[in-house]
Amino acid sequence: MKHLIVICLMLLTTGVGAQVMADFTPSGQTRDGAVTFYGSESMNKKISYNNITGIPYWQNNYYPAYLYGPDNRKYGLTWIRVNLATHEIEYVNKKDEVEAAYTYEVSRVVIVDSIDSSKIISIFRNDIGDINVQYIKQGKLYYVQELNQGPVKLLRITHRELKVGDSMFRTLKRYYFVDRYEYYLQHQNRIEKLKKLNKDEIMQFLPVTPELEAYLKKNNVSFKKEEDVLKLLEIYKQNSQTQ
Repeated sequence: MKHLIVICLMLLTTGVGAQVMADFTPSGQTRDGAVTFYGSESMNKKISYNNITGIPYWQNNYYPAYLYGPDNRKYGLTWIRVNLATHEIEYVNKKDEVEAAYTYEVSRVVIVDSIDSSKIISIFRNDIGDINVQYIKQGKLYYVQELNQGPVKLLRITHRELKVGDSMFRTLKRYYFVDRYEYYLQHQNRIEKLKKLNKDEIMQFLPVTPELEAYLKKNNVSFKKEEDVLKLLEIYKQNSQTQ
């Protein structure tokens, strides 16, 4: 891990204009490569990531990202990973250590290309009040991923849940991650929760234009597939820009 961090920092200074994080000090917990499993047979048991099938991260590699706090306070640029199992942002601090930021101090993460920092790869944020209010009782903030940019955005919360099963004639436990998704559409200042990805749910909130209708007639769009929905939203974005 130490060598990986050093390499990441070298890439940061050469690939994205020698910008470094200068102001971000949330003092989160250092990552230990484990997650706590809550269950009847393994209550409060820490399971090493090495013993779990799958990865806890959105992407296993580190990415450069701009971090923002409440009120759009900009901390700076650093290398991060998004941990979907714990809903934390793991970052490389000034001491070349990996820490987890407090969720209430990092409200938006803009992940950028390692060569061109003006190119946005993805955005994670936990500052959407209409979504946060649904989780107040749980006392937790969830990072929502913006899957596209434009006047209508598809948002997704990924719940990467740890599951346990039996193997080797029930002599051993096997642990694995399973994803559960929640989707939202954001149009202007409105946030609409989708019961699931399907045509009825999406089209009731998506403004219909002649160009969009023509696209739907010409193409076999599967509303169950993220990539098809994102293509549809890109068509809407392009038409909106030309009007």
